[in-house]
Formats: sequence, C-alpha cells, structure tokens
Amino acid sequence: MAAVRAERARELAGRLREEMDGVRRLQESIIPRGIHMPEGYRIAARYEPAQVGVVGDNPVVMAGGDYYDIFSPDDRTLVLLVGDASGHGLKACMSIMAMHTLIRMLAGDRFRDTAAFVTEVNNRLCENSIIQGGGGFITLFYAAIDTRTHVMEWTTAGHPLPLLHTPGGEVRPVGDGSEGGLPLGVAPGLDYDAARLELPAGGRVLLYTDGLADAFPLDAADGHAAFGVGGICAALRACRGRPTEATLDHLFETSHAFTRGAGRVDDTSVVLVDRTAEG
Repeated sequence: MAAVRAERARELAGRLREEMDGVRRLQESIIPRGIHMPEGYRIAARYEPAQVGVVGDNPVVMAGGDYYDIFSPDDRTLVLLVGDASGHGLKACMSIMAMHTLIRMLAGDRFRDTAAFVTEVNNRLCENSIIQGGGGFITLFYAAIDTRTHVMEWTTAGHPLPLLHTPGGEVRPVGDGSEGGLPLGVAPGLDYDAARLELPAGGRVLLYTDGLADAFPLDAADGHAAFGVGGICAALRACRGRPTEATLDHLFETSHAFTRGAGRVDDTSVVLVDRTAEG
C-alpha cells in the first residue's frame, strides 16, 4: 500500500508539473521578443517565474500574474509597462493575457495620455468576467517616453514606483508616493492621474514587480527580512557605469543570492531603460 501511495503521489506531482508548465508557457508567449531600441536608449528586460515545492519531489516552476511590455506606437514614443495580477496559476495568467490584448487594441494618440489610457483600460477590465471573478485585480505601471524631449509621462494603478538612477549616482523613486490610484479591475469610473519626469542623459530607470523586492531566505530566523527596495537600490548603485544587460544580470544574481539559493516565491518582471549620455 505504501508503494502504491508513493506511485500515485509521483503521478500527481507529474501532472501538476505539466499543468503548471503549460500555463507558464502560455504566459511567456506574450513576453516581447526582439525589443526595438530608439536612438539614444538601451533597454533590457526579463521575466523570471516563481518556484513552488512539490512534497517528495523537485520544485516546479509556478505560473504567476507578472507581465511586462515594451513597444513603440509611433516614431517618437516608447511605451513601457509592468503589471501584476493577483494570485497565481491559470486565473492570473488569463487576467494578464486579457489586459495584454486590450492594451494592444487601444491604438492611437491615447498611448501618450497615460492617465486617460489607464482609465480606459480599467473600465474595460471591470467588464471582464475573468478578472472580476473571485475579486481579482491587476496592478499596473504605465509610462510613455517622448524620445525627442526625453520626458516620461507615467501613471500607476497600485503598482510599486520605478527607481531613477541619476548620473550622479543617486537612486530614488520617480515619485513621492502620492501619485496613482487603485489597482485595475476594482471598480469602474475611477480617475487616474499622470505625472512627468525628464530622464537625464546618462540616467536610467528601473520598473519592477514586487517579486523582486519581496525575495527572502526561507531558512532565515527572521522570515520577513526581504530583499526590499533597499537591496534593489544597493544593487543599482553597485552597477554604476555597467552596461544595461550586465546591470540586470547583477540585480537578479544579487536578489537570488539574498535568498541563499531558495529562489523567489513570487514571479518577477523587470524592465531597465538607460538614456545614453549621447542621447
């Protein structure tokens, strides 16, 4: 009987791994490939899924609700966004795919008016039964950079603020925390505000989901000691002068090292944008 139960447990773990892997592949299918870089900019982005342990077997990759996108709707606008749907698994994945489809459908000048754009996305998502079921929601940071004036207009819907790394070495949030509104899908008719920031030549801005900041070692005496914004800022400062991709590598390596090899328990999306000194 023990042997039969062990075999059934292995079969169940295998099916669970297959289902999770299928959902993860579906999610990763909308991650942008071959990012277009406007003149004067360098961009690196990465999505890394979480891991979940299966009793008596190896960890499996867990599909989550993270999402990022980068595209140019016209010859002078660079759109950046990161989002995070509540929960994990199929529902979170389908919520993100619904938002991705909606964002790509809303073409035209609305891309540059970030407040109006996020307001419209929220209203549409509040009509979506997948997101509304079970009290789901999506946090979103949406930005549009004018690549001629280098002004970034942005709107946040319950999402962590990106970090600006100035040419002088200072790392700080792009806002003071008073900007933004509730996550998407909570209620229709909400108003969202826009803020502006001029990206300095030689500066960089980091967009991320909370999986990066919330990384923590599972075997720590204080299980609530997370990598945090402080860890992200320190990793960025250590990479002053490094290329964009190398900085992203260091950020993920440092975060992973902080967990002492346990991996992040939430999936993570990161977008790093450099405005080159010559731009």
